[in-house]
Amino acid sequence: MLHLGDNIEDLKYIEDRTNKKIICMGVKRNCDYSNIVPSERIVDIEGHKIFMTHGHNYGVKIDTCNIRRRAFELNCTICLYGHTHVFEINKENGSYLINPGSPSISRDGKRGFVIMEIRGEDVRACFVDI
Repeated sequence: MLHLGDNIEDLKYIEDRTNKKIICMGVKRNCDYSNIVPSERIVDIEGHKIFMTHGHNYGVKIDTCNIRRRAFELNCTICLYGHTHVFEINKENGSYLINPGSPSISRDGKRGFVIMEIRGEDVRACFVDI
């Protein structure tokens, strides 16, 4: 489970309610002052470097140029961000830019999350409406 900020504590709640061990890789949000959770993270899944950040440091509410540039600089093929609470899956030049939106405080009327499946070169991402 990859968490992009805003209520990262939810993962503990989910783990407690499902009695399943959740391996969490999360990033902190703009209002989270924790020194334990990083504001950016790169994870490698099936050979894909994934750049994770909440997005507030990249001006994503205005446009995604800065966050795309950062992912490119880091040689990441997938960039995950939040902050806008607006769902987006965009593939351009073999790279993915994904914002899962929000399961609770949506700003586009779509409450949900994204499931991403990675098998070698094949990346599939889809929005799950709740």
